[in-house]
Amino acid sequence: MFELTHLNYATIIIDGGAILLVWGILWQTRFMRSSGRPSDRLFFGMLLLTIVMAVADIVAYLAEYHADALMKNVQLLSNTTYFMAITIFEMSWLDYCHFRFRDGEEIRKIGLKPEFIPGILMIGLLFINQTTGYFFYIDEMGIYRDGILGKVITIGLFAYFIPGVIDIAKYRTADKKLLIPVWIYIMPVVVAAVSCVLDDISMVTMGFAVTIAFTHLGTMSEIAEYNSKESVL
Repeated sequence: MFELTHLNYATIIIDGGAILLVWGILWQTRFMRSSGRPSDRLFFGMLLLTIVMAVADIVAYLAEYHADALMKNVQLLSNTTYFMAITIFEMSWLDYCHFRFRDGEEIRKIGLKPEFIPGILMIGLLFINQTTGYFFYIDEMGIYRDGILGKVITIGLFAYFIPGVIDIAKYRTADKKLLIPVWIYIMPVVVAAVSCVLDDISMVTMGFAVTIAFTHLGTMSEIAEYNSKESVL
């Protein structure tokens, strides 16, 4: 029998909301997936990774506080999947921002780049973590615990997120305007991080989902404004 606290319920509801939000964006952006542009493919990948994060987070919370070996393994595997998905998301986010807001579709190519090496190493260490517990582990009572290198994951993830936000901050549309104020991009992830530290409510998935939504809104508004001016001319 699953015994969840109000914080667990809150996390599951928030993760469920993130899935619904991302599903709506998937539906609204289905026409973009046929464009073949690298940024659109990366955008689609980030949406799918957000769903993977949300599902893994829900399963991990359902398995928490169960001391039997099976549920502990389920929780460990779910958390490993969660952090791996976040790492790949952050790498995709950085590449997406470079494509969309800095280097351009024609110049930058999809593939292995030097900036991805830390993320790839992180994924490898997360896989090994299942036996070492350096990043996190599940104790004898079935409770998630940070390992001695637990904060390294957070530092590594923000190291990928922040350069993407900088690309957005520097970007200007054809008429020298911002897409959306940069603080709006940063706010969801900051709120998510603070909530995890203070209340143990996992809002990371929702933070990423909202950031993707703002990115989509900014991109679509730019296209709509450009098309409107073209039609006038």
